[in-house]
Amino acid sequence: MTEVIKILLIEDDEDDYFLTSDYLERCESTQFELTWVTDSDAALEALKERSFDLCLLDFLLGAENALDVLSILKANQFNVPVVILTGQSDAMVDEMVMRAGAADYLQKSEIESPRFMRTIRYALVRRDIENERIERNKVEQKNKAKDKFLAHLGHELRTPLTSILGYTELLIDDARNSPFQQELSIIHSNGKHLLSLLNDLLDMSRIMADKLELNVKRVNLASFLTDIHSLMQLNAKDKGLSLNVVAKTKMPVFIQTDPTRLRQILLNLITNAVKFTDNGTITLTIEIETPEAGNLALEEQSVHPDTVLRFTVDDTGIGMAPDKLENIFHPFEQIEDVMRANHGGAGLGLAICKELVCKLDGDISVTSRMGEGSSFSFYINPGDISTQPFEELALGQLSIVEPANLNLKLTGKVLIVDDLREIRRLTGHLVSQSKADISYAENGVKALEAVLHADEQNAPFNLVLMDIHMPVMNGIEALHAIRRHGKNLPVVAVTAASRKGLKESLIREGFNDVIGKPIDRFALASLLSLYLPADNPITFSNVEAQVSNMPTTKPFAPESASSHQRGSNLDIPELLKARTSSVSQQTTEQTKDEVTEKDTAESSTKKVLVVEDDEDAAELLQLFLTHLGCDVVKSLCGNDALQAMSEQQFDHVLMDLTLPDYDGYELAKELKAQQRNCILTIVSGHQADKDIMSTIGIDSALLKPVTKDDLESVIA
Repeated sequence: MTEVIKILLIEDDEDDYFLTSDYLERCESTQFELTWVTDSDAALEALKERSFDLCLLDFLLGAENALDVLSILKANQFNVPVVILTGQSDAMVDEMVMRAGAADYLQKSEIESPRFMRTIRYALVRRDIENERIERNKVEQKNKAKDKFLAHLGHELRTPLTSILGYTELLIDDARNSPFQQELSIIHSNGKHLLSLLNDLLDMSRIMADKLELNVKRVNLASFLTDIHSLMQLNAKDKGLSLNVVAKTKMPVFIQTDPTRLRQILLNLITNAVKFTDNGTITLTIEIETPEAGNLALEEQSVHPDTVLRFTVDDTGIGMAPDKLENIFHPFEQIEDVMRANHGGAGLGLAICKELVCKLDGDISVTSRMGEGSSFSFYINPGDISTQPFEELALGQLSIVEPANLNLKLTGKVLIVDDLREIRRLTGHLVSQSKADISYAENGVKALEAVLHADEQNAPFNLVLMDIHMPVMNGIEALHAIRRHGKNLPVVAVTAASRKGLKESLIREGFNDVIGKPIDRFALASLLSLYLPADNPITFSNVEAQVSNMPTTKPFAPESASSHQRGSNLDIPELLKARTSSVSQQTTEQTKDEVTEKDTAESSTKKVLVVEDDEDAAELLQLFLTHLGCDVVKSLCGNDALQAMSEQQFDHVLMDLTLPDYDGYELAKELKAQQRNCILTIVSGHQADKDIMSTIGIDSALLKPVTKDDLESVIA
């Protein structure tokens, strides 16, 4: 079928219109569809109503000329190619209209000549080339926008996930939470699942852009499989399924692979098996294969250079029809006729598995029968295992991290102010881990009444935890009212807001400190330790009682721990000072030894600067590092980091790449310039550029979310 070329003719002379129309109708090689208008307004209306392949424009249109019309078309973003028609040749006019954006310039006397058709064809070819360029540019811009969006999405989602996973780990570490280990493990597991969904999306983007990199390292196979089995066993158990791990051959103790990617493949396949299996068994089978000998026992053969490690995941689930298996490893593919409401998915998992297996020098395949189950099998290159000992596979137990205890041996009185009863009770439950007396108020007015009443009873509160957003009287108004009554007790703001500068703003209002919602247990414990007195604190009366009951042959010396109580400022009367002055030489020497040990420990403490604009993430890093025995300074922006660096010497800097006032790499350069010997580690939701890191002298990089073990690996 002959292509129909749609032409818009802008011509105010009717005779020229008929001349042009007649010639176009007589063309046998090409079919034209001509639309005639006489001025720019009519041309705009026609272009808005339909699209045209070409515009023929008379140079003179009454009060208008071609330059005016070209300007109007450009202003209205019409990109149709325009050929100017004029009654006579003029080199100056020719140059003017071409500069104005015309595709070509032609005399009306040439309409019936071959040049007219060549001009039209050349204009159409240039239009096609330009359209291709525009479309290509659009695709490139879309890809850049997508990459930028995904990078931003990854960073923004990793930051809250860091808090979720990190704080859950800290709760798991607390020995007092042992009755809730299963619940906390479920929270932690689901947080990791959310992270895996994010990683799937980012991984597919990297795969499509051919930017996915492997991190091959030495992997203990038994420990690796123990981790996989422990992680997935709970999911299988929840559906009444059994998950078995079987080795058909003896296994090498260590293999060389990317453990993160191999783990990702296995978790995807086992998760799918659990999802599509309602009863029965899921079995992960591992075996060593060689090209010639199959899976013979390894003691009967030498390790062949082409030996591979094969994994097979079998299930007794709903299965798939054979004709549905062809596209199962393609992105976003779903098998509609076997999908049920509880079998959803994004359709990325198997496509990612296919790409990752190929990256690991392997291949993946599937067999399945409807109603009987499916079998996914893949192999990878295990690296050089010729020197490895081979043993029967024995899955072990996951190592248990020693819990860390919080010091909540505190007393005093705490007022909790929040308009939501559930939040009041939850906060009260956290505070109740100390020995403090707890009172509640539902708004600012009630809080003010409670504070004044407690003072009248000579039993003032030691601390008020004040929500900011409440009806009747909000937290800031309540604080101002308390201060107007001359009450200077500590008041801590409790808020779910997280905008930058909020903490500083609230402290300027008069709050002593700020804690975020949901309230973190460790942060709350730190605040309570700061503002509440220790349980059974040493006072004049109980010290005197202790001294009076002590044998006269043994002089009284307060326990060293008492002197280190936070906020302790004891004023011992002269009588007691006299009675405690005759401390034995042995005690003095012991004290000196303790001081020496303390000074030595303090001198070995690493000074770490954390540069992170997200306050939650910064607080989490500080908690982790403090637990690792580091002295931590936080900076929320680049300028603060540079100021801190100019005032103090640091052993290590942990910094985000995304900061409000600095490009991360530029800041790294300046920090390195200030303290050349300071170790610098990137902690970011973005993959750090290894070349730039090497150029600047950045020592290492961690990808959020980070664990305490990650930090220990770079700080140690």
